[in-house]
Amino acid sequence: MDDAVTTTRRRGRPAGSGGTEGGGEVQSLDRAISLLEVLALSDGMTLSEVARRAELPTSTVHRLLTTLERRGLVGHEAESGHWMVGLGLFRIGSAYLRIRKLPEIARALIRELSHGVNETVNLSLIDGPHLVCVAQVESHAAVRAFFRIGGDLPIHASGGGKAILAAMNPEARRAWLGDDQLKRFTEHTHVSRRALQADLAVIAERGFSIDDEEHTPGMRCVAAAVLDEWREPVGALSISAPVVRMPPERIADLGIRVREAAQRLTTRYSGL
Repeated sequence: MDDAVTTTRRRGRPAGSGGTEGGGEVQSLDRAISLLEVLALSDGMTLSEVARRAELPTSTVHRLLTTLERRGLVGHEAESGHWMVGLGLFRIGSAYLRIRKLPEIARALIRELSHGVNETVNLSLIDGPHLVCVAQVESHAAVRAFFRIGGDLPIHASGGGKAILAAMNPEARRAWLGDDQLKRFTEHTHVSRRALQADLAVIAERGFSIDDEEHTPGMRCVAAAVLDEWREPVGALSISAPVVRMPPERIADLGIRVREAAQRLTTRYSGL
């Protein structure tokens, strides 16, 4: 859970400060950032609308927007009078896309989820026809689910794999699945596209998948997809446990938890 940090804003220049940047400059920066946040929520707003949303005087907003426009961070459409985020802001923001790494972003969240449910939590990515575990927090229970980091699972017979498939567009899903006949691992494995597609439709509606001993006898899993900024799946969070600790009556609760955690991770990763 993100820690909430409360700070007290001070007016004027700090006592004893020999620097050239005082409270006024910091306040202007804070206000300029708030204007960018307001504009990011719209495809275009008039000056008065921006001022009202930001709860700032119109003259102050106009001055700040004009400064931001000179740096390319906002744009202004003279015909309609609308202000909007600019290309310069995209260039700055896109730097995050170059450096973001899902396992690092997910580290604290999967630890929190595992401690909350006392079960093994995995973060997995797709690699060809397989699902690869890239991060994990194990349960402290004596009997627990375990999947080696870097180990792979079949995409059609794993909770994370099915969650990702359900979030894909139909064309991408057909390309990933390949042949109609799918490999059987247990008596519960979906071995035909028709059966798997029916399951994926339910998963898409419910928001999380269930691996009911489809790969490993005695093990169950619930999972939900993590999405990028185009709402395409980039990975999946999953909770795994022995069948005795994941009876049908507990699956719904764990499914909701993993779905909510995946949504939080999606927001941290892509801003959705």
